[in-house]
Amino acid sequence: MPDPVWKPDAPRALLLATDLDGRCDRALDRAVALARRWQARLVVLTVIEPPAMPPPRPGDPPRPAQASPAALRAAARLRSEAGPAVSWLDFERIVREGDVGRSIDAVAAETGCSLVVTGVARDALFGRHLLGSTVSWLARHGSLPLLVVRDRAHAPYRRLVVASDFSGSSARALDVARSLFPDAEASLFSAFEVPYLGLRDGDREGSVAQVRDQALESAREFLASHGHQGLPVAVAHGDAASRLADHALEAGADLVVAATHGRSALFHLLIGSVAREILDASPCDTLLVPEPAARTPAPA
Repeated sequence: MPDPVWKPDAPRALLLATDLDGRCDRALDRAVALARRWQARLVVLTVIEPPAMPPPRPGDPPRPAQASPAALRAAARLRSEAGPAVSWLDFERIVREGDVGRSIDAVAAETGCSLVVTGVARDALFGRHLLGSTVSWLARHGSLPLLVVRDRAHAPYRRLVVASDFSGSSARALDVARSLFPDAEASLFSAFEVPYLGLRDGDREGSVAQVRDQALESAREFLASHGHQGLPVAVAHGDAASRLADHALEAGADLVVAATHGRSALFHLLIGSVAREILDASPCDTLLVPEPAARTPAPA
């Protein structure tokens, strides 16, 4: 099966992955709004764990392929909850049994989607125990941008903050974000550390200011080299996730964008704890953009 591929235009199809939790209506509303704005097809997917069954015994006839009661209940609930919201849209409802990450990736490929949308439930993705594993799986193995919806979709995205470590992966994240949401005001953010600051004598504030100036100059050079010169730039000293959240609040951002691969700790989302830090700290919706060249093959 070919991998799904993001193309630099408004998506022709997008995938909403929902666990049917009460707060997932926010992700549904955002996905519907995006599908209408882009005149795109909307695929609504829910994935449930397959029922535990004893292994077949030698000589037993093959088991008939049929949906489990849980899958049938999920399909009925999906029809009930998603039906009114997706009226007048080109849409499809799908229920799968199996691993969440693999199922999302497979359905995205089968249906030609180029963006995955999902929500948070009880401050966790697909349930409390699957936040890190699902996001890490999609970041490591998926090739599509992942939009994690936290807020209600009262309006189109108006201000987005793109986190950057000046790597090629973060350049792609900026390209994707501006292509998907060209009408939003975009700005660039980068966090920096000062090596051995705690061991330095003398003017520590001056050392921080010097590194800040260097970071600002690097940010402007990065933007110019990737065709985004003129975007507002902000840099901050300290923990990347918390400073990113602070800046997003100060800027009034309604979307934070981050690459899932890069050269600094800001983008090592393959480590589940860092992915969770960024998602938990973000005060608004978050778009995670994977780098296909850095993607690792899924284990068998």
